[in-house]
Formats: sequence, structure tokens, C-alpha cells
Amino acid sequence: MISGIWKWLVPIGAASAAIIVVAACDPCPTCGGNKKPTATPTATPTPVVGSTGSGLFALDPTKQLAFVPLLNSPDPQTENARVAVIDLGVNPNVTDPRKATVVLGHSDSPTGTALDAEDGLVIVVSGSTGTGFVDLIDENTFALLTPTPITIPGNSQPGPTGQVLFDSANRVAVLGVLDGTGCPVPQSCTGFITFDPVAKTFGTLIPARYPETFAFNQSTQQILDASDESTSGETQIVDLAGQRTCSLADVNLGPDQDGASFDSTTDLAVISNENGTATVLNLNGSTLSGSGSSCTVTEGGTNPNSVLLSNLPPSTAGSAVNSNTHQAFLIEDSSSGITLITMPSNKVTQITAAALSTVVSSLPNDPNGCAWATQGDPYAVAVDSLHNLGYAANSSFTSSAGATFLVQVDLAMLQSNPSAITTPLPAGQCAGTTTTLGCNNNNGVVFFPLPPESESPPSCLN
Repeated sequence: MISGIWKWLVPIGAASAAIIVVAACDPCPTCGGNKKPTATPTATPTPVVGSTGSGLFALDPTKQLAFVPLLNSPDPQTENARVAVIDLGVNPNVTDPRKATVVLGHSDSPTGTALDAEDGLVIVVSGSTGTGFVDLIDENTFALLTPTPITIPGNSQPGPTGQVLFDSANRVAVLGVLDGTGCPVPQSCTGFITFDPVAKTFGTLIPARYPETFAFNQSTQQILDASDESTSGETQIVDLAGQRTCSLADVNLGPDQDGASFDSTTDLAVISNENGTATVLNLNGSTLSGSGSSCTVTEGGTNPNSVLLSNLPPSTAGSAVNSNTHQAFLIEDSSSGITLITMPSNKVTQITAAALSTVVSSLPNDPNGCAWATQGDPYAVAVDSLHNLGYAANSSFTSSAGATFLVQVDLAMLQSNPSAITTPLPAGQCAGTTTTLGCNNNNGVVFFPLPPESESPPSCLN
């Protein structure tokens, strides 16, 4: 939901915190951040780096790192935007996971990050006041690379929820953009554009509606829009290879489409509708015909080749998919509900409700004792497909001091024992903070503090 998103674009003061260089995690079997899935996939997992659906932050499952833009938390000295580097391989009850904080060269708040793992580059997009930017961070040294920032051409900008995903097959990032200052014709600077992070060059804009979020299917080179501009029963598929935007009609698509994600091995997509429902859309066997504004999508099987799932948490929004387990992890916008959708492990001609199952739970209060509220607009959700872990970041307005956390959820535990996920945190203290509770509930949930952490206990606003 786009309404209200501009509030986090206004910088607020925040106390600085010392960033402690992390040490190796102790070998305890319950070490936070190193917890392995309780159920081993039948096939050897293939690491999927970055976020499998649009999201605020990016993951590197192999190095166990997260790169998280700090919304509402500019650098105290320069007032420039910041990106935190979080070590997910440590026990945050023992070792401060805040490995580094990268200060960008501008104040525009980042709205998305992606990882080019092969080249060791973190791609950060920002810009909502007329000009769009890309910043590059060296994944190994955490240095901000020059030139910085790199201006997005064509009078386009990422906008308030602009996202970025990485196409590792073609080694380019895919950016969602909208009109910036100087756009000659309304909507002519809105759509999708690619960016080569090594050559630092941009592709040609593919006109489309501005997506609140989007998903990218690397196997088909297709982008699935999830936009508030879509009406009930329709959406858009952007053919990256064919440089065209095609309309898709399906009665199970909701009127407020939000977080989208793809299982690229089965061509199944998940779109949350922020009304307690989500649509599982089967694009296996679908075909695209026509060009320009006349391009359309014909679903394989019988239309509607989709299922509308209901009885999910009311504000279910962002999503990310583990293509190894064929499960989608969904979060609520500004609330604590989480959902796990289990989908078919092989391509199907027609998706049915019988082929899907859902598990619903909610996250406990954070280590400050504040009720959890997942960041929305831009959505903050990702999946570590190597370790079968879901991640979400909370809204930076959960306390007067702006304290924020990244939460880790054991998805195998969520599936097998969803009620255990809600277990409150025990008394204790996260390393390097003043929290009153520990970071691990020992039932599948671990909190990682993000900088800055307040010097005194915050007052919860929710």
C-alpha cells in the first residue's frame, strides 16, 4: 500500500552506536545465526543469493551476510544515508553482529539492494526527489566504490519503493523506476531498466507501470509486476529479452497487489494482496504474443491458472521464495504475522488448491520488548535458500529511538511447529546493546540488532 510511505523519507536524528568487529561464533548447537534447517531437502540445495522477491535488503547465504539500508537513520555527521552489514553467522547473544556501516554519498534513502555474488558487489538503489542513483559496495571490504553515486539516466528514479533484483545469468541488475525531474512526457520514464555493475552502464528503459514490488524469473527472463496501479483481475508481465510489456488477465489477482516472488524452477509466482489473501499464479506453459501495448499473456492450462489463498494475516504483503524447498515466506505490512506457503516441487499444467498448503504464525516481541512490526513500503523480506531461513526487518518507527532489528525465522520450524515461533524471548541482553531481552527464543526465531541501538531503553510506539 503506497499511502503513508513518504513519512520515512524525512531523516530523523539517531544516536550513533559503536560497531564491534565480529568474532567467530562459538560451537554451541543452538548458536544463533548458524542454525541449520531441521529437515534436510531431498535434493542437494543450490545457493540462491540475494532476495528471490523484491525487498529492501539483500542476503549472501554463502558468506552469511545481510546488507540492510537503515531507513530513517542517516549518518549523524553527514546526514547521508547508510547501509548496515550484518553478520548472520554469529550468536547475537554473545557477539555483536553489526559488522560495518557504509555511509553513502547522498541523503536519499535507499529503497532496495541486490547482490552480484560473482563480482562481489552490492547494488543499492535510491532516489525519490527527482534524480535516481545507484551505489556500489565492495562485498569483501565494505568500501563504497567510486564513482558514487551513479546517476540513473533518462530522467528516471527508483521512487518511494523502487526495487532492484540481480539477473546472474546475464550479470545485470533489474531496476524498477518512475518519472523523475525532467521527464518529457508523463509515464514515459517509468518501467524497468537494467544496469551492468561492472561496466557501470544502463540498458534501455522498458515502459511499464510503476511496480510497488516485482519478481524476476531468471529461467524465463520475465518480470512479474506487483503494483497498486493494477486493478482486480489483471497485472503485467515484462519480457526482458523481448523488451515488451504484456497484459495478463486472471480473476484471482487482487486489487492491491504487493509483494511478488517467483519459484523459477516451477514457474509458480506468489503475489500478496494485503487483504488477508495471496495469489499463487502458474505461469508454466504460458505464452506471450503481440508487441508494444498490444502484447498479451495466455496462461498455460485453463484460465484462471491460479489459486486465491485466504485466511492469512490481514496485512500480508511482501514475499520471498525458497526454490529448493518450493516454499514462500510472507510477512505482514507493519504487523507481526508471517505465513509459509508450500507449493508443488515440479512444474504442473494446472495449479489447484489441493496442491498448496499454508501455515500461519506471528513473531514475538523484539529484544526491547516492543511488538514486532515488519517494514512495509519498501518491503523488507528475503529467504536464505541455502539454510532455509526467512528474514524480515522491522519498521524504524517501532520506538522513539529508532532502534531496528533483522529477524531470522527457521522455516522448517515454522512448518513443523508454528506455535513455537511465537515463544517470547527470555530475559537477557543482545551483545553490544541495552536490550532487556535476549536475541534468541530458542524456538526458531533469532533477532539481529541493526545500528544504531539506543543508549537507553526505547519507548514502544506500537
